[in-house]
Amino acid sequence: MSGKVAFLYATFPRPTETFVRRELAGLREIGFDPVAHSIWKGEAEWNGKKINRFRLSDLWTLFFWIPYWAFRKPRAFVEVLGVLWSRSCPNLQNWNETFLGLGFALVRASSFRKEGFSLIHGIWATMPATAALAISKLTDIPFSMGAHAYDVFRHGGDWLLPLKFKEASFVRTSSVSSAQRIKAMKVPPERIKLIRRGLSDWPQRKSFECVHPNRMELLSVGRLVEKKGYFHQLELAARLEEENVSFRLKIIGAGPLSKTLEKERDRMGLNGKVVFCGSKNEEQTRAAFLECDAFLFTGVIAENGDRDGIPNVIPEALAAGCLVLASDKAGASEAFVDGISGFSISPENHEEWVNALLDFSRDPQDFDAMRKAGIKRAKEAFDVMRTVRSLRAEIEAVIQES
Repeated sequence: MSGKVAFLYATFPRPTETFVRRELAGLREIGFDPVAHSIWKGEAEWNGKKINRFRLSDLWTLFFWIPYWAFRKPRAFVEVLGVLWSRSCPNLQNWNETFLGLGFALVRASSFRKEGFSLIHGIWATMPATAALAISKLTDIPFSMGAHAYDVFRHGGDWLLPLKFKEASFVRTSSVSSAQRIKAMKVPPERIKLIRRGLSDWPQRKSFECVHPNRMELLSVGRLVEKKGYFHQLELAARLEEENVSFRLKIIGAGPLSKTLEKERDRMGLNGKVVFCGSKNEEQTRAAFLECDAFLFTGVIAENGDRDGIPNVIPEALAAGCLVLASDKAGASEAFVDGISGFSISPENHEEWVNALLDFSRDPQDFDAMRKAGIKRAKEAFDVMRTVRSLRAEIEAVIQES
């Protein structure tokens, strides 16, 4: 490939963003080696490669760079400031993301130009894409961006999102639901690139027999936040208990609802049946998929509009041979074919969830074909080597045109 490409991350590596690490490793494996920049903290090195960490202490140089760029690129300044002035900031988090992204761009834009970058890619539509947009405005280097879930669905969106969508060479997304949302925000369809998030590990399940001979092992993985719908899982557990089903539900993840969920579990008398395991590393989580029979995802649309696209854990569960039951909200059920390689169910329809789990607990062998179909689906749709080649092709097309 001709041309030097920068990938901008909010924080790299981040433990919860496994697909981001898989994707960068996959790109390097096919001979494409973007230069990684972490705007907020992160590690100095990853997999033997340097990560360019931005030092917040460098923001003091804005006393020099603001007048410098205001003189050199006055139209860019006026355009960005005009957008900020015309719209109220959606929330405090986005205020911080926006100004850190702009600060990074003002300080680093000159070095990006000197180093001869041909494209800047912002991994997320928030801070990374803000930085990519601003660098592009200041240096005329084209930029592209990713947009996947909360960064496009959250009510109020992102302060500069309309301008980023207008200027980006392409917008990469990973689910049909996100692509539809982006299209509704006036992005031309030809600039929306649907490229799934990929998997690189293919666990080998030795048998489809139940992991434990005397109970059904259930698993859920995700941050303990509103959009994951974990209160529905507690209701499902209570219903299974009423039906005298022998089961255990393990929930891997941490988050702001941790104590609230634990208190509700105890109030419902489910201590011992529902186990909150806290955060686990990637290796421990992979092992947990093979130690369960069925995987539950009860995602909902949060009050602020936040929701998942295709959660990475669903393809991971499919690949591990779990029976997958997933919410029909947002893009979760795009990962499989309903009734063939998994079940897509409304998170509010507790009866349907319970009936499916009752059937599974009584005759687990009847679901072997569905679980095998899930493994096949994961390999066909979520192979990271296929997805990174698609991303590379889009990047190369922009470089060739510019």
